[in-house]
Amino acid sequence: MSLSPLVVFAGALALTPLAHTPALAQNEGAEDARGQDTESSVRGPRIINWDDLLPQGEMEEIARLYALSQANTSVDHFGAPSTQIGTFNVVEELIGETVRLPGFILPLDAQIAGNITEFLLVPYVGACVHMPPPPPNQIVYVLSDTPVRMERLWEPIWVTGLLTSDQTHSSLGSTAYTLELDGTEPYEY
Repeated sequence: MSLSPLVVFAGALALTPLAHTPALAQNEGAEDARGQDTESSVRGPRIINWDDLLPQGEMEEIARLYALSQANTSVDHFGAPSTQIGTFNVVEELIGETVRLPGFILPLDAQIAGNITEFLLVPYVGACVHMPPPPPNQIVYVLSDTPVRMERLWEPIWVTGLLTSDQTHSSLGSTAYTLELDGTEPYEY
């Protein structure tokens, strides 16, 4: 029995070891005379998880798109690209926010000694490898001015940085979000 890509994607959202922290509700704060959020500098980055990146009703839209694509459900383990299904819809409330998001690194550049300056952050181990990539709004393109040392490819990390709705496209998948990296740290279970 083989599972549909939607079942794999939805299961990854539900079963990921990365604990969910409500994001949008925790950011209600007072504004100063200039309209600046007075709690944001004290509070730090907005902690989000992958389901926070999906606009309301998006899972239903993804399910509809997967159902339409059922004619091509085969998985090619020998290098043929898989079709990415989903939308570039974003959660507008997150755009321009400094966020903290857990995930797994999928490097786009490889430098000396495992340093990278651009990578895809994905919600589960193995995303984009031998399967259709997650939807574009479930992959975050991460760009860093300072090289990041990648110790172990399959270990989860936290990334912190400014989230934008800049789209990117690569052979591994397209993204609806870009994060300008401020820093990383290991994810601890």
